[in-house]
Amino acid sequence: MSSPTILAIETATSACSAALRHNDQVWKAFEVGNNVHSKLLLQMVSGLFAEANIDAQTLDAVAVGQGPGSFTGLRIGVGVGQGIAYGAACPMVGISSLDVLARSVSTQFQDNQQSVIAAIDARMGEIYWAEYSIEGQTLHRVSDLLVTPPEDLKASSNNALLVGNAWAEYWDSLDANQFDKSRVLSESKYPKATDLLELAGVAFASGQTCSAADFAPIYVRNDVAKKSTKPLPGRRI
Repeated sequence: MSSPTILAIETATSACSAALRHNDQVWKAFEVGNNVHSKLLLQMVSGLFAEANIDAQTLDAVAVGQGPGSFTGLRIGVGVGQGIAYGAACPMVGISSLDVLARSVSTQFQDNQQSVIAAIDARMGEIYWAEYSIEGQTLHRVSDLLVTPPEDLKASSNNALLVGNAWAEYWDSLDANQFDKSRVLSESKYPKATDLLELAGVAFASGQTCSAADFAPIYVRNDVAKKSTKPLPGRRI
């Protein structure tokens, strides 16, 4: 039996990506840049459908990275995903973008109790982050989804794998003793739709879906529109 046909969309950072699985084949598109989501996402999705030679009516589900991350990027990704799901009359699957980031290394490092911390630049001097444990081939989130100043980021191990775009931006602000044996994996800087696709397949199989009308992003920060009044480290994500 073939796997379900799922379209995955990830737009929580400056990376815009989409992936499509149909008949156990995967097609993907990925690009990084300022404001690329509004320009490229629909084009990416249309291109994937054309490559797979299917239309949206074939979909079993639409998966979207729920964040946390860029407010504008999330709104675009969720809006496009909802529109496609409405048109296809199919359910949606939501996966945290931090989970997607952590999944990018879980298949490479299968040590027992290996710690992974996924962190995205939240701007305004803060970081979105969560800690995970790799146990064999299984990834477990062992903390809440958090937003804190970088100096408040606390890990359970000083020998963790660090993924995401926040480390390069805020490294000098971190508690050095917390990360003296940790390793930044620069190749896992952004959450990608291909990793989202894998997590969404598992969630779909276990019935973890919702309607397009009920789908919502995870902002974590309560005031997503608040403005900073002074220059702060970190670039726009």
